[in-house]
Amino acid sequence: MFGTTSQHPGVTRLLVISSAVAAGLLLTSCSSTAPTASSSSAATAASSTTPDLKGKTIRIAVGAAPDVSDAKIALMKDTLTGWGADVSIVNQSGDPAAIRAILSNNADIGANAVSSAINSGLLAFGPAQPRLDYHFIGAPNVKKVSDMVGKTYGTSNQHGVEALAFASLMKAKGIPQDKVTTTIAGSAGVRVAAMLAGHIQGTFVHAQDVKALTDQGFNDLATMSEISPDLADSFLVTTKQWYQQNPAVAKAVDQAWIEAAKVFNDDEAKWTQAAIAYGGGKEEDAKALYDAMKASDTFPVAASAFSAKSAQGQEDQASAVRAITSSPALKDWFSETAWDAAVKAEGLNK
Repeated sequence: MFGTTSQHPGVTRLLVISSAVAAGLLLTSCSSTAPTASSSSAATAASSTTPDLKGKTIRIAVGAAPDVSDAKIALMKDTLTGWGADVSIVNQSGDPAAIRAILSNNADIGANAVSSAINSGLLAFGPAQPRLDYHFIGAPNVKKVSDMVGKTYGTSNQHGVEALAFASLMKAKGIPQDKVTTTIAGSAGVRVAAMLAGHIQGTFVHAQDVKALTDQGFNDLATMSEISPDLADSFLVTTKQWYQQNPAVAKAVDQAWIEAAKVFNDDEAKWTQAAIAYGGGKEEDAKALYDAMKASDTFPVAASAFSAKSAQGQEDQASAVRAITSSPALKDWFSETAWDAAVKAEGLNK
């Protein structure tokens, strides 16, 4: 997840034609040989879909210190900077702090779960991480998810993304949630340690932590991107005011996300280099993380990466597990306008 320019858009897009190009067009018009339709349309398409962000400032709030798992932030920043924007990443300690940065106008956009967006009054306008990279891990004596009946499941909280994932998993496996004891067991790293110590018998871990547990005899029981492919880790969010005032910037941010997703799917070397440049660490660790995230199809290059149907389903789930304090109309916290424009500009099939 990421914050302020990771968890808010009005710019007039300009078509800039250089003097050299203009001169070329003038000469062409005076020539007896007209330009081919293919070269003309290609030039028009390229220039009309590249945002002009000169003079625009975008501050991205991230609810964590720089980490290799947030390579998409670095790639989005590079892309937006290349389009002329002044982009900064505002690292915060935790998602609540990132949300406060956005609400206090110390950041513009960020990335948060559906429950955080609704509870804080922010607006989701694009995907951040459309699919969970969570795996459900069982203790050595838990061979299948149904073996969790009567055992203890550890979570960081009972009202966030993990709560939605657990409810979805139990429903998929036909297990009443009250048959499994739930306990607060800390962050992902702490839960891994608790699993190894035998304090809990099941938990969700991120893809990069799976091997450390399976090497110790624990069982990888479920991949949430397969169990619930429409359950997102996080959305790009902002204030309603920023979104209304900056529609072209919001569209450009969504385009930058699509460009980052293309790198993720097509260029492992570029992704891992960006991850190391942003979060530090060793190349082999960054590559291992990439492989784990790729296996979960974490960043699909598809219009369906952000959809009203998925958002409504997640709001319904969040309400069921009491992760949200109210159930607003979808239009009050979700907008596809910028995303639809970005999808069209990037040539994705709707």
